Amino acid sequence: MPDKLNFEQLLKQRLGEPLPGWSAQSRLEPITRRISHLRQPTNNSKPKESAVMLLLHYQHSELSLVLIQRSVYDGVHSGQIAFPGGRFDLEDHDLMKTAQRETKEETGIVVPDHAILGQLTPLYIPPSNFNVHPFVGFLPELPHYSPDPKEVGLIFTVTLKKLMQQDCLQQKTITASDGLVYEIPCYVIGSHIIWGATSMILSEFLDVVQPVLEIV
Repeated sequence: MPDKLNFEQLLKQRLGEPLPGWSAQSRLEPITRRISHLRQPTNNSKPKESAVMLLLHYQHSELSLVLIQRSVYDGVHSGQIAFPGGRFDLEDHDLMKTAQRETKEETGIVVPDHAILGQLTPLYIPPSNFNVHPFVGFLPELPHYSPDPKEVGLIFTVTLKKLMQQDCLQQKTITASDGLVYEIPCYVIGSHIIWGATSMILSEFLDVVQPVLEIV
């Protein structure tokens, strides 16, 4: 098991340095995103700001991430695997507060300020016209969680070791919200397919965290 204190300090330090950004995100960019981006009208409204939480914790001595499966609804992200998060609210002091508030609302997990280690590179999502700001949090142990059934169908965790295995990164055929079938790059965890913006954010995170894990 990595040294908890050293890992936390080193990851916080690494998140404060220049990030890989698009070079890492683009490896998991699906063709659906490029098509959606091309379809955006030139007079498109200003993107909506949002934030998500990549919440790290130890599960059976293994560093793990919290993921959710969105509830099924009439929308472009229905049933997809995602990080807890959502839209900026005017009552939020900043986007970090958005990530904390949405994580609590969707999972019941409270992530205090001191548990936030830093941010990853923001990512624009064409289908929903959102700018997503990813925050990285760390809790030594995951507290009891309780999903909001209106927004979350399932909460589950996955180890970083699993995500970094070569066979986790695959190409899959999916039917997108436009009804068309596409071949997309993704992470496969059991029956779960992590693709789209979530996989792009995850790709950058794994690039950031891997060298930290190699030295703790």
